[in-house]
Amino acid sequence: MAQIAKSSKSTQKKEAFQKKQEEGGKKVLEYIFGALIILAVLFVVYSIFVVS
Repeated sequence: MAQIAKSSKSTQKKEAFQKKQEEGGKKVLEYIFGALIILAVLFVVYSIFVVS
């Protein structure tokens, strides 16, 4: 019975860790895409001024 309890605790810890990692990963992706969008807008503005 103790082995089952250990296994259950371990599984719960793994699931909690995976959830935490997933949330952190989503934040990182949001920052990366946000930075790419900002860089794209800056490049468009730069291109407009260089061409004209």
